[in-house]
Amino acid sequence: MDELVSRIRIDPRAAVRVTFDPYSSVLALACAGARDHRRGLATAPARIAGRFPQRGLAAVARIVAPGSSVAPDCLSPHDPAHDTDVRAEIGRLRDLSASELLGDLRETFDDRPPRQWEEIAAAPQRWAHDVADVLDALWAVVEPVWRREDALRGREAERVGAAAAREALDIVLAQAHPRGRAQDGCLVFPDPEGTELDASGRTVVLAPVLSGLDVSISNLDRPDLVWLAYPVAAGAPPDDPTGLAALLTPMRAQLLARLDGEWAMGRIAGALGTTASAATHHVDALVAAGLVTRRREGRHHLVARTARGDGVLDLYGMTG
Repeated sequence: MDELVSRIRIDPRAAVRVTFDPYSSVLALACAGARDHRRGLATAPARIAGRFPQRGLAAVARIVAPGSSVAPDCLSPHDPAHDTDVRAEIGRLRDLSASELLGDLRETFDDRPPRQWEEIAAAPQRWAHDVADVLDALWAVVEPVWRREDALRGREAERVGAAAAREALDIVLAQAHPRGRAQDGCLVFPDPEGTELDASGRTVVLAPVLSGLDVSISNLDRPDLVWLAYPVAAGAPPDDPTGLAALLTPMRAQLLARLDGEWAMGRIAGALGTTASAATHHVDALVAAGLVTRRREGRHHLVARTARGDGVLDLYGMTG
C-alpha cells in the first residue's frame, strides 16, 4: 500500500514570518511524550509523560492517536502570526465553553469526529482543562530550557530570512518537518489523513520549537496563512549566517558544491572525512530537500546533484 502523504504547495516568493512561540514548544513536548509513552519507548519525552497525571496523559494521547493527524483548532495558538505567551494560551484553553469546544470539533471534523474525539463530547471542558493542567506543569520545566535556546532561534530566523530572500524556502520547509521532503515545489510529508493544498498567496509562519523533538505541529486550514511549528536545529553557528552552510549545515553545503557527476557513497564518505553512516545521513537530508538524487547500481548507491541543487548553488554564487 502506498504511503499516505500531504502535499502543500507554497509559493517560493511567499511572505515569511518567524515567531518565537514557547506555547507550541510545550504542546510539542507533551505530544511527543504521550506518543513515545504509548509506544513504550525509553525517550526523554516519554519519561516526562510518565509523570503526567493519568487524566492528563489520556487527554494529550487523544491528540496523537494512531492513524490520526488532525486535532481541534483550539490547540493552535490563538494568533499564530505573532509570538505567544504560554500562560495566556493556557488560560484561553481553560476559558473555552462547552459550546465553543463542541463547535470546534464539528468544524474541524465536518460533523464526523473520530472516536477519540467523540468520547469527549459529554465533557469537553474537562478534556481542555486536563490538557491545560499538563501544559501548565510542563512550562515550569520547559521555561529555562526555552530561554537557553534563544540564540538557536535567533540563528534560525536569520537562516529562514536568507533562504526566503533567495527563493529557497522549500528547502527550509523540507528540513523543518522531521519526515518532510521537497518535491516538485511542494512540502511533502507522511500523513495518515493526507491532503493536497495549494497555499499560494498565503503567508508562511514558522515557529521553531525546542531542539531535539521529533515532532512538528501545523495549521493548514486558515485562509491567510500556513503555520508550521518544528524543532530548531542545534549545533555551532556557521561563519556566514546568510550563506549556503547556514541553510544546509557546513558538511552538506560542502558535499553539494563538490558533487560533479555521480559519486558512490564510499567516495562521499572519504571526501567528507566521515563514516559511511554519517555520509548516508547527510545524503538523506539532501535527497529530502530535492537537491540530490540517489540511485542503486549493482551494490553501489550513486548520488548526483539535481537541477534544483544547481540552482541553489547559483543563488549563493557558488559553482560545483
